[in-house]
Order: sequence, then C-alpha cells, then structure tokens
Amino acid sequence: MDLKSIYKDERNTSIDIIRGVALFGILLVNMPSFDRNHFGASYLGIDAFIRLLYDLFIQQKFYPIFSFLFGLGFYIFMSRAEYRGQQNIYFLFTRRLLVLLLFGIIHQMMWQGDILKEYAIYGFILIPFYRRRTRTILLFTFVLTLVYLIMMNKIDIGIHFDPMFSMPILIMLLLGVYAGKKQILINISNNLNLIYSIQIVSFVISIPALYAILREFLFRPEDSFAFVDSEIVAFSAIPLSIFYISTFILLLERKFFLRILKPFGYVGRMSLTNYLLQTLIGLTLVKIFKMNLNASMIKDLFLAVIIYGVQIGLSFLWIRKFQYGPLEKLWRFLTYSPIFGAATRKNRGQTISNVEPINNKQTKNNKV
Repeated sequence: MDLKSIYKDERNTSIDIIRGVALFGILLVNMPSFDRNHFGASYLGIDAFIRLLYDLFIQQKFYPIFSFLFGLGFYIFMSRAEYRGQQNIYFLFTRRLLVLLLFGIIHQMMWQGDILKEYAIYGFILIPFYRRRTRTILLFTFVLTLVYLIMMNKIDIGIHFDPMFSMPILIMLLLGVYAGKKQILINISNNLNLIYSIQIVSFVISIPALYAILREFLFRPEDSFAFVDSEIVAFSAIPLSIFYISTFILLLERKFFLRILKPFGYVGRMSLTNYLLQTLIGLTLVKIFKMNLNASMIKDLFLAVIIYGVQIGLSFLWIRKFQYGPLEKLWRFLTYSPIFGAATRKNRGQTISNVEPINNKQTKNNKV
C-alpha cells in the first residue's frame, strides 16, 4: 500500500485481516456473555483451563485492537475526504458518528454488551486531534495512560471508579490516529525497526500482568476457577493488544501468512455487519436450543469457531459480488447522501495539507 492509496478507496488487506482477527477475539469473549448462566459461574477441568487462556490472552485484548483500527480509520476517512475536496470534513465525520451511534442504540436493544455507542461517543474526541502534531497526540496518550494506571490503583484502595473498559478504548483510539499520521501501516518497510521495538517492549510490559493472572489460577483456594479479578486482566489489555497488533503487522509482511490469514480479511472487510450478525446468531442459538442451562467454556468456544467459520463463508460470497457489506453500504449512504445534507465535493485531488511527509517534518496546518 503506497502513500497515495490512503487517499483513495483502495483497501489495505493487512488492516482488513487484523480487523477480522479482532472480530474473532470479540466473538470468543462475547459468546459466554450471550449465555447469561456464565455470570458468576465457576469452572472445573477443561473449562477452567479455557477460562484461564481467555483471561490471559483474549479477555479485554481485542476491543482495544478494534479501537486502534477505528482511530486509524478515522484518520484515513478524514484524509480521503479532504483529498476529494469535501467542503466540511468535520461535519461529514460527525454524521458518520451519529449513524454509528444509531447502530449502537439498536444493537443495545438486542444485547447489553454493545460497543458501538462507545466508539461513536469517543469518536467526537478524535476530531480535534486530526490536525494536531504527532508529539501532541502521543503526549495526550501518555497522560491518559498514567490516569488509567492511577485510577486502577484507586480501585484497590476502595475508591469507586471503573476505567477498565473505557480508558483502554480511548488510549488505543489515539494511538490509531498517531499511527495514521506517522504512516506506520503505509510504509511498513521503513518502520520495521520501530515495529520490532514496539513488539518487544509491549510484550515485556505485559509479563507482570500475565504472571499475576497465572498465579491467581494456580493458587486459587478452591478446586474451581471463576473469572480472574477484572483489574488484573485490565492491566494486560493495552500492552498485550499492542503486542498483537505489532506481531500481526510483521507477520502479514510475509506472503505465506498473508495467504493463510486472508479469510479473516473477508470478515474484517464487513466488520460492522459481522459484529452485529455475531450477536444475532449467538442470542438466537442460546434461545432456540436453551444452551444457557449450564455454563460451558468448551461449548462456547466450539460455537464461536463454528459461527466465525460461517461468517467467513458468507463474507467471501458477499464480497465477490458487492464492494461493501450491507450495513457498511447503509452506513456509507447515510453519511454521504445529499438527502440528509451531506457536504458536497469540490477541487477533487487537491493536496492534503495535514499529512506528514515521509521525513516526518510537520506541515504548516499541523497544530501543536
């Protein structure tokens, strides 16, 4: 993917694949949640081991990846809109967020675990960062991370605060914008050393939290295993999700892994449709077959794999005939349609003034 393709409608296969992998992780996490009998449940045998693997490597790790891609997508969307000469790119993105919020509200009526509303709301926070310098974005991200860690510590001393879900999302959104402005996923070959460094550092930072999760499992007082303390799992969310992102970026530079993981890209290309479809299928299966009679991690893992396999097949068949997924098409229509007063285009192909050049020098329109 070259520099110019970010401003056009060309798709980045690697981004689609990472998005598809994130959707699979989200399905793995959500599947037990569809089954209400899992709340407060304890596990024995193989179910306890699977629960441990969830808390180590899956729980709260894939929503941050999706958040990173949403932040990156925000930057790409704004850059493309400006390149095409859209009159008011901020108004256009605001409309896009409002449509996403509507999807989220509808999804919330189906299931209480919706995440689209949070993305829509936090998306408004991203707008002022479009023309900020990368160092400013990084500074804000660093401050938010410090606040997050402090608030996590406050939980342990009895102060009521729950940043475990929302703060990692906002942090990763900003990191996604940062990656877009620094062109890390556009010029991967020029950023290999940086990506390798990020991979190593993020994994090292993850080790203490992973050790704490494993220790709690090994020294549990009873011969059963429920959920690890949410605070411990949350500590590993950001660094491990960054490790996953950097690892997949490096793997997908190799044609072998690009070919093997390509089916995930089919699902990732229709991420909105497939995210909502996962909820619909999961809730339907639980209701029809009354699978919430007992909590079983291995059952939910098996079902998640089956559901995702079906989504790969359906997505492949759909994109053979259509450029966008059904809900992606609707989202695009409601964003751009002149019926709803979308901004018009002018001066197609004008130069983007806010994009940082390869040498990372700041342009005049980038503000502190």
